[in-house]
Amino acid sequence: MLCDICRREYRGFGYSPRLTRQSGPDLWACSMRCLDIIGRLKGMIDPNEHEEAALRQASALGGEYVESLGRTNLAQWSEHEWSTLIDVVVTAFQDHLRDAYTQDPPF
Repeated sequence: MLCDICRREYRGFGYSPRLTRQSGPDLWACSMRCLDIIGRLKGMIDPNEHEEAALRQASALGGEYVESLGRTNLAQWSEHEWSTLIDVVVTAFQDHLRDAYTQDPPF
């Protein structure tokens, strides 16, 4: 099963609205941090300012990588080029969040 907040593998934390006489599906979490988000917001949340900035950064670096290849026809890409694009985008997103949360932790 996957965490309903961050989509990592869940670790036995959960939220069942039936226990508080509310309706809705049971939700699963990988950590107390994600469980806290579920408990406060009862579901997925919109991206915060740091996540939005990380998405912009990841998009920009992904675009730079695509431009460096000189080909925009994705059908012509090799497996290595695809995996590199994914690595560039995911790493840029994570690095930006790590830097942002160093200055402004979410907890």
